[in-house]
Amino acid sequence: MKQIFYINSALHEEQYMHAKSNNLKLTFKYTTCLLVFTFLLVALQSCSKMNDLHQPYLDEGEHVYAEKVDTVLVSTGNKRIKFEMHISTESIETARIYWNNYTDSIDVDIANQRGVFEKLVEGLNEQQYVFQFVTFDSYGNKSLPYEVLGQVYGDEFQNLVSNRTIIGDYLFVNSNDELIINWSPDITNVAYCELTYIDSNDDEVTLQVPADEDVSFLPNFKSNLEYFTASIPDSTSIDLFYAETIYVERDILLDYNEWSIVDFSTQHGGGENTVANVIDGNQNTRWHSLAGGSSYPHWVIVDLGGEVTFSTLEVLRSTYDGGGDNRAPDKFQFEVSTDNVTWVDMGIFDFDRHTNDGQFYSIIPPNPVRYIRFTGTEGPENNFVLGAILLYK
Repeated sequence: MKQIFYINSALHEEQYMHAKSNNLKLTFKYTTCLLVFTFLLVALQSCSKMNDLHQPYLDEGEHVYAEKVDTVLVSTGNKRIKFEMHISTESIETARIYWNNYTDSIDVDIANQRGVFEKLVEGLNEQQYVFQFVTFDSYGNKSLPYEVLGQVYGDEFQNLVSNRTIIGDYLFVNSNDELIINWSPDITNVAYCELTYIDSNDDEVTLQVPADEDVSFLPNFKSNLEYFTASIPDSTSIDLFYAETIYVERDILLDYNEWSIVDFSTQHGGGENTVANVIDGNQNTRWHSLAGGSSYPHWVIVDLGGEVTFSTLEVLRSTYDGGGDNRAPDKFQFEVSTDNVTWVDMGIFDFDRHTNDGQFYSIIPPNPVRYIRFTGTEGPENNFVLGAILLYK
């Protein structure tokens, strides 16, 4: 009995192990199938989502785009803007320019030509814009947009435009009869200044002064100077903005920087007393005669640098000492010459030596002259002190 039981037990164990092995194989196959099924299900769902994203484009079918413009150059303007479209293809029939978020547009006929196509858009507000350029071919296909920025100027910029400033309280005319204008440093956006005046032939002359010119010379100047400044918003602008015209009413002096001393009676030692101080245009310097060794008349001959005309003489006492020096003459004589040999007497004049104000005398030589002689004829003492001599056109 024991023997039989042993045999049967072994048989059952073998059968059990065989069944267990089959069971494991079935479990593995089932698990594998389940994983494969799950993966396929996820993949199908992903594909479904991807199809959802692309479906609008798939529904449209294949899309063909027209050629775009190559480049666009932008030029600013006054309530307008100018475009230059560069196109190298022959497949564009029309170019449409959009702005204001595609709410405004204008078409440009390209006619399947290559080249540079200009378009001026007017009636725009003063602001910065984003412009979109969309092209269309003869089949109705359109391109992707080509975007550019463009600035439009107007009244706001106009209100900022101002004139260049002429430096100094006076204007000067040199011995060549040229009016000299010294300009203030260049202000922003200046294109040029336009000047108009009457010349010595009574003709009206108009000149343009470049923005980088610091000193201007107006030939044969006589009278009636006026000018205005033209401004440009930026280097691409097709329009200029203009300041109001200025009528220049300043006194016009002969340029004393061209003058030189030819001869004189006496001067006191030291640079602060030399006779050259009388022609430097500065009342705060002085010509002092030789103290203790001179007496009236005190005189000086001045070379004006060339033959000139003038209409007015101004004489000023010296303010060298911070107040006023009353040792100026009570009377003086004024003479003119073309050659420093023959002199024309223009008269003897009174001078108030008790005021610092300039004193003016109408003196008009009959012909252009090159030399003048100023002679103090009498005064309060033997010494003589004078501030400046000026001549006006």
